[in-house]
Amino acid sequence: MNKMILAYNFSPERLAALKLLCMMLRVQLKPVERTQLLQPVGSLAGVPGVAPVQEEYTGAEATQELLLMCGFQRSDLDRLLAGIRKSKLQSVKLKAMLTPTNAQWNAIDLLKELKQEHEFMTGKNVQ
Repeated sequence: MNKMILAYNFSPERLAALKLLCMMLRVQLKPVERTQLLQPVGSLAGVPGVAPVQEEYTGAEATQELLLMCGFQRSDLDRLLAGIRKSKLQSVKLKAMLTPTNAQWNAIDLLKELKQEHEFMTGKNVQ
């Protein structure tokens, strides 16, 4: 699989900064439209055997930025993270790697899972 980043919920300004970074890293960038939030992430990434769904997303939830890295090795990830810190982006809180498990998930489910993990890791899930 070629290196690709699926970018969800980025403002035009932040998406432009991400495009520049991806060009420098020679990584394909695929901005995902809000109407595609119900699509399995593997389908958007071109994973064989992961079929798209016919339903379009019309809700207002799931507005957090998300980067989904596809086909990345550890060194690719390290370069991307360093590039984000040095760029106008500075940070992107929710990031994930495409896996056989999450390839069938849609972005709504992935965002919920990542938000919970991020809150746990940063200690913001006080009950």
